Amino acid sequence: MATTPLPTRPPAHAPVPAPPAPPRSRTGDDVLAVVWAPGAAPPQEVRVRPEVLERLRTAPDAAGRPLLGDPAGVPVVVDPGLPRHPGFEVRRVPPR
Repeated sequence: MATTPLPTRPPAHAPVPAPPAPPRSRTGDDVLAVVWAPGAAPPQEVRVRPEVLERLRTAPDAAGRPLLGDPAGVPVVVDPGLPRHPGFEVRRVPPR
């Protein structure tokens, strides 16, 4: 039986694969899904814990833009008194 040694690194002419992209945070997707839930009253404001706000600021959307900003049109308020899970709440426009 013949054995063949395996190379320990790719040959010099082989392209080096790019490192995998870091996984995108789903925090913004989760918050927006609750904010704009079908059949729910319109949102008045979103209250978030400080660490959730930081994740929302640092996590880009699919186009690379920050998840927070004017397009949503809903004020974001930092509230460290919220429970750790889920870390946010949506205050809605009261019924008339």
